[in-house]
Amino acid sequence: MRNLKFDIKVKKDDVMKNTTKPIFIFFLSIAALFVITNTSLSQQTAAQLFEKALYMEEATGDLEQAIDLFQQILEEFPDNREFAAKSLLHLGICYEKQGLKQARGTYQDVINKYPDQQGEVALAKERLNRLLAMQEVPAKPNFRKIRIPTELSWSVKISSDGKKLALISDKKLWVMPLSGNLGPEFPGTPVQLNTEGIEVEWTGLSWSGDGKWIAFNECPLEGKGRWNQGIYIVSSDGGKPKKIVENFRDELVVNYRISLSPDGEHLAFSSVEDKKQYIHTISVERGNPKQLTNAQAREPIFSPDGKMIAYVEVKNAGRGEDELGLWVIPAQGGTPHLVADAGKASSPVWSSDGSMIAFLDHNHGKQINIVPVSKDGESAGKVTTIDVPKGIEEVRLLAGWTPDNKLGVLVTAKQEFALYTLPAKGGQAAMVLHDCYVLQPRWSHDGKQIFYTTPPKEGNKRMYRLALASVSANGGSGKFLPKDQEGKIIRQLGYQGGNRISPDGKMIISAAWTPTKDTINIFDFPKTKIWKISVDGSQSTQITNKQGAYADLCPSWSPDGKTIAFIRTYLTEDPMRVSGETRSIYTVNSSGGTPKLLITESDKFIASTVWSPDGQSIAYLTCDKEPPQTKLLNMLNIINVNNGISKVIGEVPSVHVNIELAWSPDSKRIAFNEFVID
Repeated sequence: MRNLKFDIKVKKDDVMKNTTKPIFIFFLSIAALFVITNTSLSQQTAAQLFEKALYMEEATGDLEQAIDLFQQILEEFPDNREFAAKSLLHLGICYEKQGLKQARGTYQDVINKYPDQQGEVALAKERLNRLLAMQEVPAKPNFRKIRIPTELSWSVKISSDGKKLALISDKKLWVMPLSGNLGPEFPGTPVQLNTEGIEVEWTGLSWSGDGKWIAFNECPLEGKGRWNQGIYIVSSDGGKPKKIVENFRDELVVNYRISLSPDGEHLAFSSVEDKKQYIHTISVERGNPKQLTNAQAREPIFSPDGKMIAYVEVKNAGRGEDELGLWVIPAQGGTPHLVADAGKASSPVWSSDGSMIAFLDHNHGKQINIVPVSKDGESAGKVTTIDVPKGIEEVRLLAGWTPDNKLGVLVTAKQEFALYTLPAKGGQAAMVLHDCYVLQPRWSHDGKQIFYTTPPKEGNKRMYRLALASVSANGGSGKFLPKDQEGKIIRQLGYQGGNRISPDGKMIISAAWTPTKDTINIFDFPKTKIWKISVDGSQSTQITNKQGAYADLCPSWSPDGKTIAFIRTYLTEDPMRVSGETRSIYTVNSSGGTPKLLITESDKFIASTVWSPDGQSIAYLTCDKEPPQTKLLNMLNIINVNNGISKVIGEVPSVHVNIELAWSPDSKRIAFNEFVID
């Protein structure tokens, strides 16, 4: 079972007094919270990068960008001890400002690794001693896990009295007692509520305060428009659902969370229009939606007395790293109050007496935050942070706060990743790599190695620091490919990166980017170029260099290794979703030069190009941006590389960046995997 639910017992007085991190384990009942919390040219380059990083840290307050630059200095200039020590020290300072425990270990590294840099060592010791002096031993928490015999979705909600759980399974709405006849760790029998054929989406649920009503989101229907969505309420005893409003939704799951007022008479929700998102309220009986906030926001939730609404402020419909924290506003409208800063605040819930709000910060996915608030919706103290126990991969959702002062917490257990091989004729799979996040595995031509893309095991923004690695096909420890002779830092994509081995087995072709040149756009997507990288990592050559907001993706070798096919997309929309302005397929000489346009699709999403073994065709996937009639058309296509004529081979179940294509050796068949979101 992957999804688990926990509750946390919290003392109000302790939250009001303490401001730091207790550690809890699973289904927590916490009695107290405590304080935890080389040449002159290279030197000049290191100095320039350091000044830029310092500016980001101290002048703009952009800690994430500063961290990235300090890490870059440590990677590129490990022998420049002066700036390496300075960078490591300031890396620790950034971590400390973010409230991360990594700060202590980073300061200790400065002391251990750079004893000759006396100024930095002295500052590191001072900061480390201060942090250690603040640390106290936390009280041992109690915990309780509810063993729910089903896989839970992103949306589960505990009733206000803490006795029932609403959940969604198989597009149906269910209610179950949280305690059954077998004891408090085992829920009672789930009962399906009759929604009269309306399919329930797994993105949002809300109880009324009296427990009589449940609000839910409808699954979008084909033909209604891809992102239109109805919001309904239904009696918790079952009955005819009532449609309250139809709003426009976006793709992000957290955008759809909704809230019923305690008396069940009003609904709060967010809606996206023109890539901007605002919170609205509406009477369940009559009237039109009322926009509550002037700033973009999502995830509204009524206070227990119905007088206030907590919400998360965002920009650009939540895309990018621009979330601005947790706010409270009067339910009838008025002046909003910032109650907690957070990088990516989410999932707020009120305590039953309305004196505290718990919330998540997805920049720190293994923590729960609690902030006290006044009756007027203003912050009444500092944020207390609770660390989840070992073995938990992510806190996904806060499901509710019960009258006996327990938090319901939906979490995912730690995932174990591995790489396997399987005989083509069938048989038993063999594990060749354990506990490593493996993407796009590729065989070497001699069958002795497997190349793959993977993030580093430590540090911030791990998925933005993907690199090529390899492991023996017989199993063992994976190793990153070393930097090339010029020491260039080249970062990979997790999907549509290509990473295919050349016909002679010597080179890897990859859609990659450099952190110093290929800046990231609003959707956190880099301006990738096509690179050739030797399988031993000693050489790397950039093949394409399109200027402007473009990304080159999914490169594939021709059978003779002389030509490369790739996709080019204009970065006005998120290229890893079924969207985008203009997408084209190009070919380019594998030694570089001017790319040749094969085909442009202005109204379709293109993905997963791969060259046929006979060298005559390139296969690729397309998906319509908008449904021409009743549904989107997902197609497998091939294009003749000699005359540029393309044709549709057939319809496929779905088109997504996770799908890859493979030709049979005789070029007569094409294999593909399926990716379906339920």
